[in-house]
Amino acid sequence: MAFPAALERLFDYDDWANREVVLHLAAAAERAPPHSVKLLAHVIGASRLWLSRLRGESAPLPVWPAWSLEQCVAELAPLRGAWRAQSAATPDAALASTFAYVNSKGERFESVVADVLHHVALHGTHHRAQLLAELRATGIAPPLIDYIHAVRSGALEKPRG
Repeated sequence: MAFPAALERLFDYDDWANREVVLHLAAAAERAPPHSVKLLAHVIGASRLWLSRLRGESAPLPVWPAWSLEQCVAELAPLRGAWRAQSAATPDAALASTFAYVNSKGERFESVVADVLHHVALHGTHHRAQLLAELRATGIAPPLIDYIHAVRSGALEKPRG
């Protein structure tokens, strides 16, 4: 039981990219636009929110938490551990199943588990791209967090199988 290897790599990449952004924001200190931390907090908070939905739990926090960079850092390791635990507890057959949830606007939806897992990884990439554009617009060179860079640099483990 575990997510397919390709999904595991996407979640490993997502975690690595978040940590790279944290390092870069910490190094930029006061020069980084405040909205960049807000975007990072949203990436982390939304990931935690989707995890709670998959588990059938109530929302643990708002989709746009008002966190400092230090709070974002504090959330990353527990989030990584929670997704790994979810992966280990998810049978292959569950990936094709649907589950019901209520979004942050109170709307009810049903989604396929595998679709939500892909969404979580892609959602993080989308907002990190916005964050990097903000850094570049303020004259701060953004970190290189392309997936292929993570692979080439050895930041991601070799694929299983």
